[in-house]
Amino acid sequence: MRVRGAARRRRGVPRRPSRAGATRWAELRVITSPDAADAVAAMLWDLRVGGVAEDRLSPAAVRLRCYLPPSRARAVALRLLRARVRGLARYGLDPGRSSVTCRTVEIGKWARAWRKAVRPVHLGRLIIAPTWVRLPPRPGRIVVRIDPGMAFGSGAHPSTRLCLRALLRYLRPADRARGTVADVGTGSGVLAIAAARLGAARVRARDIDPEAVAIARANVRANGVAGRVSVVRGSGVGDSPLPATLIVANIIADTIIPMLPEVRARLAPGGVFIGSGIVADRLDEVLAAAGACAFRRVEVLASGEWRAVVLAARDSDRRLEVHGRAC
Repeated sequence: MRVRGAARRRRGVPRRPSRAGATRWAELRVITSPDAADAVAAMLWDLRVGGVAEDRLSPAAVRLRCYLPPSRARAVALRLLRARVRGLARYGLDPGRSSVTCRTVEIGKWARAWRKAVRPVHLGRLIIAPTWVRLPPRPGRIVVRIDPGMAFGSGAHPSTRLCLRALLRYLRPADRARGTVADVGTGSGVLAIAAARLGAARVRARDIDPEAVAIARANVRANGVAGRVSVVRGSGVGDSPLPATLIVANIIADTIIPMLPEVRARLAPGGVFIGSGIVADRLDEVLAAAGACAFRRVEVLASGEWRAVVLAARDSDRRLEVHGRAC
């Protein structure tokens, strides 16, 4: 058995909790191909699970296993997970004879300990926190509320944190006054909500899955930004007549690469594209494709095996301001 991602760094292993108590959690098992295992594990980590274990069943199949807390949105999250695993084939990743199964387990003290252990994600003045965590008011603090286990994009996965770091750096005063941010593959809506809470005047969020759209809209309302964030079903950047001053996409390299021409066409002069969900060994391929689309590399952010790229139009003569410094 292999432990993936953050659990590997903590040396934690998802195990069946004790039967003490009556709280009912779900043991989630996903069978997929070895080639798709990294992408599926990233989906599970974005559910804010306590660990993801991998068992090799055969040369053509692996099983990923984790636990989900009680949630009224669990059924929706499972339907979304099944759809996204099946949809990997559209991005060049064959999931094989995939299956997503779920069974209920009785959990007592373990569940209460897990709930206490879930910590807000702190990124400077931006905090991504579950609803049950109380945070004392503090000047300048910006809080986005996303419950673990409800949908993809809780802020826990490194690729999401890289996007949030980039938003903090590259969301400029002009974007806050009159600019438009586009979030491609919004999932839970965490990036769109964060952009709005950071002051973006308009945010357009899109996802191909109707369940993700429903969850993102609910999260947008819960965070009080429905007046500035629209969530629609669709692929790509969309055909809005207004170009975007910042486009963000936390997906995978196999989706980012073919999308770059559309991103370039939809980006306003001086605009920035943030692409994340890229594993380290695909970075050069993404940067080469970006160069072929007349993008220039502004910055590459890293967290473990994950990378995020910040790109701007090569012919743009506008200098980017990062924390008050030109780059």
